[in-house]
Amino acid sequence: MAETGDACVVIGCGLGLISELDKMLPPGSVTVVEEPDLIAAGGLRERAARWACVAEVVEGPAQCQDAVEPPPLPALARAAAVVPSTEYGVVATAVYARAAGLPGAGVEAALALRDKARLRETAAAAGIDQPDWARVADPAAVRSFAARHGGACVLKPTDRQGSLGVRLLRPGDDVEAAWRQTTAAEDGAARSGGWTPAGCMAEQRLTGPEVSVEALVAEGDFLWSNVTDKTLWPGPYPVEAGHTLPSGLPRAVRDRVLDATRALTAAVGFGTGALHAEWILVDGTRPHLVECAGRLPGGAIVPLIDQAYGGSLVADLVRVLRGERPPRAAHATAGAAIRFGAAAPGVVRAVHGLPEAQAVQGVFAAVVTAKEGTVARPVTSGFDRTVHILATAADAPQAAAAAEKAAALVHIEVA
Repeated sequence: MAETGDACVVIGCGLGLISELDKMLPPGSVTVVEEPDLIAAGGLRERAARWACVAEVVEGPAQCQDAVEPPPLPALARAAAVVPSTEYGVVATAVYARAAGLPGAGVEAALALRDKARLRETAAAAGIDQPDWARVADPAAVRSFAARHGGACVLKPTDRQGSLGVRLLRPGDDVEAAWRQTTAAEDGAARSGGWTPAGCMAEQRLTGPEVSVEALVAEGDFLWSNVTDKTLWPGPYPVEAGHTLPSGLPRAVRDRVLDATRALTAAVGFGTGALHAEWILVDGTRPHLVECAGRLPGGAIVPLIDQAYGGSLVADLVRVLRGERPPRAAHATAGAAIRFGAAAPGVVRAVHGLPEAQAVQGVFAAVVTAKEGTVARPVTSGFDRTVHILATAADAPQAAAAAEKAAALVHIEVA
């Protein structure tokens, strides 16, 4: 077992994060806390054992959404850091960190970041620009809200991830059908069966470029940050189709987005950890809050950041959560991009063009998760994306061009 100083408690069995931790932490230094039903359903003890850094996977409240003190966890006594590995573990991570007296987001900040409606209330109190919004309990409330905005709105759950259940409504759309789809949206492989949904909200539809800010924060201070440009799938589901970094926005606009993220960080009282804040730029220049997560970003943004800036964002997050302030390159020395794709709905017959995509100059990862015989669904959330093409180049536009070129070579044949 590792000595105190190396030991980490990871909340949620995020296998991607654990594989990164294995590159930097000694054998037996990581204790993973996960919900019992998820451990059993996913065979997580056996899967996590592939990495030498994992000492054990223990049952515990990894997805609690309140501030109740956790049960005793012996590993906390020697832990130097408590690390969130999933969106649903953000609150539990803050609670465990508080119990251990270790740096963390802070329980109140975590509660705000895990509830999109609560975050809206906090942002409004701080004067942060954002769309008009309201909690909604039924289709009639959605129609009433949309009527105030020309019949259009965004309908979303207040507590999900990966655009799950999010729907863009236009005048004349079937609100009852959208409501059924949003309230039925499930990501059961990631959520414990003991979960109680928090409800839904409607938001004013805004238009403009979308960006995200990734940051490492120590005691409320930004140690490092990046702005990522986003592209979205066309249609009624705002699923991210690609990321490119560093952002190509004018410096003044980037600074405005970073200032808004700092204001949001202060408003929620965020302490220490990683932030991933999403913004819509109204008129291309004015950031309006979409939402914010108190964890590392998904959508392969972490490996893109590592390619563009050097170093390891995961390793530096662990150091920050230990109370350190690791130096990081303030400016990217390269560009990086990902483009996602998906099959048309149907039964997958074959995947074509993957070797050719992998051979495109600059591509450092090209993965197709659709397998022959599986059923491809319409893209309604990030979980439906099956093609992932990551590329790097001397700058962001060249990286985006390489990712797009490679993605265009992949074709998934369906019946």
